Amino acid sequence: MSWSPLTSADVLACLVAPQVAALRQGVLAPGQTDPLPALIADVTARVRAEIRGGRRNRVERDCTLLPPELKLAAAQLALESLQARLPNLALTADQVRLAADARALLARVARGEVPITVPAQPESDVEANAQFGVEVLGHRRARVTGRNLAGF
Repeated sequence: MSWSPLTSADVLACLVAPQVAALRQGVLAPGQTDPLPALIADVTARVRAEIRGGRRNRVERDCTLLPPELKLAAAQLALESLQARLPNLALTADQVRLAADARALLARVARGEVPITVPAQPESDVEANAQFGVEVLGHRRARVTGRNLAGF
């Protein structure tokens, strides 16, 4: 399976019928825009950051794509974030548990305990380092010893 974007349909598929009805019946205030696209972008960035936490993990070059193993977890986290912005949308106990499970899964991915699908077009090492603002300019040739540091 290949990496793909998290969509509004993915998140809405995690809702039960009364919740979908509540969203469709105008939970948004007049003039308020749909918060879901921005939440999806935020959750996607968070999931990709957790993936990068695993030393062996690589992410797809396209910053909107997620591995298939983490799409459902990302949808659960987006749903949880949506509820925080729309108080009329009450999550079920199962949805709360699934969001907690999603956070635990992401932590395991970051620790390298859960393998993920290798991306078709992974970021290069330079791109990955730029994401965190790290640039390696060189390295120390001599070993650091107590003698080298004498007087510091």
